[in-house]
Amino acid sequence: MSFQKLIKTNLLLFIVIIVLELLFAAGSAISSYIIQFAYNQLVKNILLGFLLIIASSVFLSFISYILSSLATYLFSKQTQKYIHSIRHKLISEYYHDKAHKVAEMENELNSNLQVLTKNYADQSLSIIQSSFLLVTSISSLLLMNWMLTLLAIILSVITLYIPRFTRQKASNATQKVASRNSKYLLVIEEWFNGLEELRKYTAFNQLDLVMQKVSQNLETSFVERKKVISVADFLNGCANSFSQIAITLLAAILFFNHQVTFGVIIAAGNFSSMILNCLLTITTSLTRIQSVQGLNKQIIESQKLVPFHKEINTDEICSISTHNLSISFKNGETIYFPDIHIKKGEKVLLSGDSGTGKSTLFKLILNKLQPTNGQVIFEDKYGKEISPDYAQIGYIPQDGKLFPTSIINNIIMFNNKLKKLSKNAVENNDLSKDIASMPNGLETEIDLDTNNFSGGQKQKIILARNEIHNFSIILADEATSAIDSKSSYRILKNLVSSNKTVIVIAHNLTPAMEKLFSRKISLGSNKR
Repeated sequence: MSFQKLIKTNLLLFIVIIVLELLFAAGSAISSYIIQFAYNQLVKNILLGFLLIIASSVFLSFISYILSSLATYLFSKQTQKYIHSIRHKLISEYYHDKAHKVAEMENELNSNLQVLTKNYADQSLSIIQSSFLLVTSISSLLLMNWMLTLLAIILSVITLYIPRFTRQKASNATQKVASRNSKYLLVIEEWFNGLEELRKYTAFNQLDLVMQKVSQNLETSFVERKKVISVADFLNGCANSFSQIAITLLAAILFFNHQVTFGVIIAAGNFSSMILNCLLTITTSLTRIQSVQGLNKQIIESQKLVPFHKEINTDEICSISTHNLSISFKNGETIYFPDIHIKKGEKVLLSGDSGTGKSTLFKLILNKLQPTNGQVIFEDKYGKEISPDYAQIGYIPQDGKLFPTSIINNIIMFNNKLKKLSKNAVENNDLSKDIASMPNGLETEIDLDTNNFSGGQKQKIILARNEIHNFSIILADEATSAIDSKSSYRILKNLVSSNKTVIVIAHNLTPAMEKLFSRKISLGSNKR
């Protein structure tokens, strides 16, 4: 978050905010300044004069705080507009950079931006408001007596220096909160996605144990941050209390030396309170801003990341091969794959027992996983090795993703030019009867919360999506596992009838289904 960019979000509105804050500061200072005349009237036993001046002071304070509230409201609107632009940039970065986990993105888009709004943007406005009020208050003291002004300036400088003592500790504590909150969200994502399984096997105790551990770590980081902030607030409060007493005491000394009137003691007391409240606000706000420096730097760096568009060979992929391919996992297990060679247009059935690495092989081909040894080789029509354009490869995973929008949008993926092809895609993937039973047809909304579609219907939608986008290579991982046998046969028959390269992972296919493929590659027990 950059204060300069925050201002530029709406420069005219920010000028209006500054003007309102200046009027607030001036009104508040005048309101406190005229108090001295009210008490001078009281000393002279002029009750009416006292009441009129007090009433004027109260009225000015009322108007001033209305202006301040309006400025705060307008600044909040400007801040949210700026936060919206930051979210837009972060989402763009997430879209192009696959390294981020969902929990990390949730934490950055929500929690971290909320922390910055509260501890950076809001505190910046507090500093502006308090600075204006501080200047007008010290200026008012100058009109009363120069010694009061000099003392106020000296105390202000000392007080403003105090946040330096806790700056680094506050920043470290805030970064720790952000990091542990990200970890907390990640654990929620990993464990709550399997909540049904945990219920099935009555594994609440393990869930509770895991959540308690990460919750405790998060709570500890919050307590540590609060501790640092509390120490800073204590130091600021002590400095402010001392300063307020010093200014009031000096005013009393000047009164007994007949250098100021009695009203000045009262007014100086009000101004000392105002000045020290401003200093307390400024030092506290500076502490808050400094505490999020590391987090703010992280957000700024994320926005600077520009999607990297590397040179991609756009030649058609005419063959896929593997050579000495293997991958090792953290648990020490290693899967070794046989050397395979698949030519353009082949229809290959990839089979094997569970755990032999069929889905893993797809992820290696798609570059979603990096092999420990060996390589996946793509060649063009001349047999020359190329850097593949992965946009040519359509991947249908076991748990394909649907979005909370209409069926048609899930098929065309928001490309309206493809709508004219949707009818054939729906028919070819045996989805027509399902659509016909729905009152809104293809415009039926998919509700992820109520899960208003069966597993088979979801797979048909994803298959239709894959077909309509006309990939030259199809990798289908258990793409019809939730679809009945007759529909699966028709869908697979349609899939292999094209000139595309098709590689399908499937279990328990009927003999008729297996005959649809030009050949079968079996992965045996290949773990070590």
